[in-house]
Amino acid sequence: MSMEFLLVTFKESRTVLADGDPVGVTNRVLLIPANEYDITLSGDSYAPQKQTITVMGTSIMRPAVAAFT
Repeated sequence: MSMEFLLVTFKESRTVLADGDPVGVTNRVLLIPANEYDITLSGDSYAPQKQTITVMGTSIMRPAVAAFT
């Protein structure tokens, strides 16, 4: 199983959930298995409510990015 890189951005630190499981915190590059994920954040008051991201073919310098506001 290949490991890939994901960066989830938000204005403050929040727990990042991939398919409902915690995988790290916002604004840090995360290492997760290659796959398609529904990315959400802990808490509320962010948009969009979820992002579906395919995490594949990434590198530390070019992670998959999910941006929340």
